[in-house]
Amino acid sequence: MQGFSWISHTLKWGMLLPSVLFVTSVYAESAFAPTPVATFSSPVSYQVYNILAAEIYLRQENPGQAALHYIAVAQQSKDASLAQRAAELATMANDFQLISRALDLWTELDPESLEARQYRALSHVQVGRYEAAVRDFVIISDQMKKKDGGGFELMIALLEVQRDPRHAYATLKYYVDTVDQSARAQLALAGMAHSSDHFEEAITAAQLAKKSGTLAQKEQASRIIAEALMSLQQTDKALDELGPVARASKDWDLKLSYGRMLILTDRRSEATPLYEQLYTKKPENADIIYTLGLLHLEQKQFDVAEPLIKKLQGMPERADDASYFLGQIYEGKQRIKEAIAAYKQALNGAFAIEASRRISVLLLDTEGLAAARTWIHEHLPTVNNEVHKARLLLVEGKMLHEQKQYAEAVKVLTQALTENPLEADALYHRALSAERIGNFTDAEKDLREVLSLEPSNPGVLNALGYMLLINTERYAEAEGLIRKAIVLAPDDAPIMDSMGWILFRTGKAEEAEAWLRKAYKHLPDPEIASHLAEVLLALGKTDEAKSLLKDMLAKFPDDPLLTKLKDKLVGL
Repeated sequence: MQGFSWISHTLKWGMLLPSVLFVTSVYAESAFAPTPVATFSSPVSYQVYNILAAEIYLRQENPGQAALHYIAVAQQSKDASLAQRAAELATMANDFQLISRALDLWTELDPESLEARQYRALSHVQVGRYEAAVRDFVIISDQMKKKDGGGFELMIALLEVQRDPRHAYATLKYYVDTVDQSARAQLALAGMAHSSDHFEEAITAAQLAKKSGTLAQKEQASRIIAEALMSLQQTDKALDELGPVARASKDWDLKLSYGRMLILTDRRSEATPLYEQLYTKKPENADIIYTLGLLHLEQKQFDVAEPLIKKLQGMPERADDASYFLGQIYEGKQRIKEAIAAYKQALNGAFAIEASRRISVLLLDTEGLAAARTWIHEHLPTVNNEVHKARLLLVEGKMLHEQKQYAEAVKVLTQALTENPLEADALYHRALSAERIGNFTDAEKDLREVLSLEPSNPGVLNALGYMLLINTERYAEAEGLIRKAIVLAPDDAPIMDSMGWILFRTGKAEEAEAWLRKAYKHLPDPEIASHLAEVLLALGKTDEAKSLLKDMLAKFPDDPLLTKLKDKLVGL
């Protein structure tokens, strides 16, 4: 072998990574045999020829042929490092047959090599040869026990990096079924079953681990069972499983898992005292501070939440998010200038869009539309994200619509759509403003564009149906859209109102009355009230119509629909 060491040492060999082993056979062995040469003057010349030929094939991007040459020279020289090189090249060729042949040779030439066995075990895993994989893993474990232990842990670590978790789980299950039924193995199997969505199997394995495991293993088994039950939507059982264990445990990470579970199941009142305990134990843990602060914020306990969020604000990785929530606290305490200042500190974080929206709204409420618009246009040049720009312009457009500046709203919302043409909310609100200035054709076009993006949006279906109802005589089309909307949102009062109004317009006053009464019960607003009063008048229920109108005018004296109806009732 010394005769060609100068060649092998000049080759730059890469490492064979488990994650790149692949199962598809691309090259058939018979198609890629090394080119035969009649005679060689010596074993060294044979070795030199094959190595040089292999490297030439590699430069020609033919790693399969190169691998076969390295296999040939490794067999002749009994050099395990050349078999390793062959395995690397076979991996590059995505040829499992070559990978298997090279790894078998590598293992044969160096039976004590843990590296060779690891790679061979992983190659077996990736093609579903679980029994063969387990045989190699057992040998690896035995060898490591003689050295420093850790064979089982190594097997788990290698399986966890596999691209296909199903193969990893099936291999470990075969190992547990045939080799090791200990609590440690059952617990590992339960965890891998859960991560590969085998939730029932995870529960079964974890329950077995609970029977014979240590206290720590039993606690972790309960955690896995609870998480699997959560995945199966059995939330009460999950909490019943983990709750007693977490409360009795000294493992604060286990308590934290239970706290997260309480939040996910909307049992925040129970989560709050638990997170207070966790905070006492780990007062510098950012995740605990964050969650506890938000729990108090959500319950409007602003004075308790404020010092927690301020503490979080001092942690660089959480500062932006904390500034946003501090803004919410100040809003809740009616400290508007401080809220605006806090929101401005959040403009580079994950809540940047919502922070900019809150600044705009607060400026509108306290200083007027002009101040809000000025801030928006001063801030826009600093925004690099197109979605953020579109959302900021959307806020401005909605403000203009609410202030009845419909033409200007259309202009601003068109600018928003220039930034992000697929911003459905901008299309929707531009349609509303366009319809108010009499441009029904463009309004209909925008709403149909929104429906192409969100075909099952009940609000948009209703908006288009109602626009058709009041702007055209396409009643059948309008009714079809509204009926689709009511199926999707049967308790939505504005959609009930549209349903009642289309029925009234098509001569079905009694059916209309039932829908409008239901809508008014859900939402007693002026528009629904005016529709209901119109129908009551048509049905001869004049006194009830007058009484309804009187009550609503007392609450909304300037509403144009109610005022118009009042004029109609004069003399009745």
